[in-house]
Amino acid sequence: MPAFDGYVVRVISPTKELVFIVNGRSRLGAGQAKEAHAALLAEGFRVRSFKVCISKRAFDSAIRESVDAQEPVIAIGGGDGTLRAAAEIIAGSASAMAVIPMGTGNAWARDLGIPVGPVQSAKALVGAKIEHIDLGIANDLGFVNVATIGLTALIVQNLPNHSKGRFGKWVYLPAILRSLRDLKPFELSVTTSTGNYEHVAILFVAAAGRTHAGPFRVTRASSNCDGMLSLYALDDTDRRGLLKFGAGLLTGMHTLLNEVWTCEVDQARVETTPAKRIIIDGERTGTTPLDLSIRAGALRVLLPSMAD
Repeated sequence: MPAFDGYVVRVISPTKELVFIVNGRSRLGAGQAKEAHAALLAEGFRVRSFKVCISKRAFDSAIRESVDAQEPVIAIGGGDGTLRAAAEIIAGSASAMAVIPMGTGNAWARDLGIPVGPVQSAKALVGAKIEHIDLGIANDLGFVNVATIGLTALIVQNLPNHSKGRFGKWVYLPAILRSLRDLKPFELSVTTSTGNYEHVAILFVAAAGRTHAGPFRVTRASSNCDGMLSLYALDDTDRRGLLKFGAGLLTGMHTLLNEVWTCEVDQARVETTPAKRIIIDGERTGTTPLDLSIRAGALRVLLPSMAD
């Protein structure tokens, strides 16, 4: 470290200065905010501002103010829905985003190789580098992970109100069983520049990232920095076909099944009969039709060296 008049001067790099904004409405955000703040300070970060927001308006406003001020790094604490909303605002700006996962699933953080937990994620930011990540667009709404129609949308719909906050991941089991019972095939039409898909289906997935439903790759070519959307659809099938699809997800071979259609494109138009609910990064956001596109490398994110 350089010295001046006998005193040691600590030089803080641009990525070590940040503002920290937490969604206090999330299940874990309010409780973990102080712990995460302390962890950032302990790792040598200069936290220029620390805000816990209890309303969406306050949360969005805090991020926009930081973007307008061209803060070098905006650290966001919250679950997948919170991170999606923040990414949509930060994308295309001079600010980089740091991810402090505080949700139940933390799908995007895991996809980026960011460890879960306020202390662990703060440590992972030390020495992290700014990388350019793609932002998906679904009906003018930004998303970082996946937009889905069909089975996954039904699972979200069948989750009891507020149950996720009380029971965490366990609440998904009865929702999945109920969804399989209530599942109804639908007519799906996907129009792209490289080819079209028209079939009776039970699931459609569009991803800006690599993984979905936990650690499972969306397609064998999926990436969060290639400027492409990874799409796949699962045809209407029987119980045996569902078991094959489940086994395929576990092995990463599901897109090789005859029942699965897949492609990599930069935009697509999705229509269904009847109209189906759309789930974007785990949240219900309207119904089909669905227009998809991608903003290649629009989001600057601090990623630990372990991420690929």
